[in-house]
Amino acid sequence: MGKKAEKEAKVYIVETPVKDYCGVGAAGVQFAYGKAEVKEGWVLEWFKKRGYKVTEKPAEADKAEE
Repeated sequence: MGKKAEKEAKVYIVETPVKDYCGVGAAGVQFAYGKAEVKEGWVLEWFKKRGYKVTEKPAEADKAEE
């Protein structure tokens, strides 16, 4: 699995209600300027249920490297 499994995992941007918050949030997620990257799972659902803005991170163009 290794690298291929990592490429398939979706990543989401979570935004805090406090626009420029920097620090550690729920489950040890590190926020910088009100945003953090989170993979799918329970912590993503936790943020969604509590009203955080969650958007899918656009896929990066890795094909140029191949």
